[in-house]
Amino acid sequence: MPLDLSTLYPVDDLGHLYISPVIRDWSIVSSYGIDTVIDLEGGLDECIPTAPGGCLYVYFPIFDEELPDLQKLEAITALGAHLVANGRRVLSHCGMGFNRSALVAGRILNRLGLPGPAVLDRLRARRPGALFNEIFAAHIRELP
Repeated sequence: MPLDLSTLYPVDDLGHLYISPVIRDWSIVSSYGIDTVIDLEGGLDECIPTAPGGCLYVYFPIFDEELPDLQKLEAITALGAHLVANGRRVLSHCGMGFNRSALVAGRILNRLGLPGPAVLDRLRARRPGALFNEIFAAHIRELP
């Protein structure tokens, strides 16, 4: 599947939660009204230092091989859910925009009331190819 670096994928109905691959051009991100970035890539993107003031940047590197520490994952998703519930526009992003970003966005959607199986269906419908990592997919599927 080709990597589109110019598109963010909305995963909630209000347009407050997005997933994406790497960020190379902040103007694309800002055109969506994003004011919070959860960076899961494990390295800073080149354009983040040029992000305008007022953007909350959260660095939480995780890797595709296994689930991150669940207490830490819960903390970051609780923060993300709080921000979305209070009107912030949150971007969860990683290197390709398929697994890590969808894992965190999925946990946020779950905290906002969507059951695990519905979260998995939604993420895959809104971001084709999302959660092909079966460890992450099983984790989302098993959420209440």
